[in-house]
Order: sequence, then structure tokens, then C-alpha cells
Amino acid sequence: MTETQVFEQNLLKIHLTDGRDSIHIGLTGKSVERDPGQMITPILLNALKNSGEENRHIILNFCQLDYMNSSTITPIIKILERAKRGNNRLTVLYNKSLKWQALSFSALEIFQTHDKRIEIKGVE
Repeated sequence: MTETQVFEQNLLKIHLTDGRDSIHIGLTGKSVERDPGQMITPILLNALKNSGEENRHIILNFCQLDYMNSSTITPIIKILERAKRGNNRLTVLYNKSLKWQALSFSALEIFQTHDKRIEIKGVE
């Protein structure tokens, strides 16, 4: 059974779907807070903890995100660093046809692992 929770802060919504094999986290709207990590970080840390304990894949989907300020990338980088040091499987999806997403997320490819445990994927 899958369960979806929705977290909201100002114009940003985070949809977390807790599935049997994966944890899907989708961001929609706009991330405009000065410190978006206050909302984003606890959600991502909890997902990282649960995925590691239960060997589930985290899918972090930004494709439906309309805008994010530069402060939003920091909590994402911190989670990618943690995931890379651990044994988590994490995929970041972004819309490569949106120039701002392609610029922001292609820079995160440095966190990809050779075994594809951590992947950054541009989709259309």
C-alpha cells in the first residue's frame, strides 16, 4: 500500500509517496524561501534514513517545479553528499527542456556514482 503526504511552505509543495520499493518525492510550485532547507531537509533526511533501513530507492523529482532560488540547491547537495557516502540508491529527475533546470541540475552530475546508485537524469 502506498501512502502520499503533502508538505506545503508558501508556494512550494512536496509530495512524498511512500511505496514498497521506492520513496518518491516530487516538488511542485516555486521554492522562494530564504531558507528552504527548514522544510526540505527534514523530509529528505527522513527519506534517506527509511530508504537505507529498508533498501528502497529514492526518486527525487523536480520536473514539475516551476522555479527555485539559489538557496534551494544547498539542502539537495547535502542529501546527495550523504547518500553518496552511504549505501542509498537515489535518482534526481529534472526537466532538461527547461533551461534553468538543465543549468541547475546538470551541475549535480558530480555526485553520480559509477555503479548508478546515485543518478542525475534529465528527462523531457
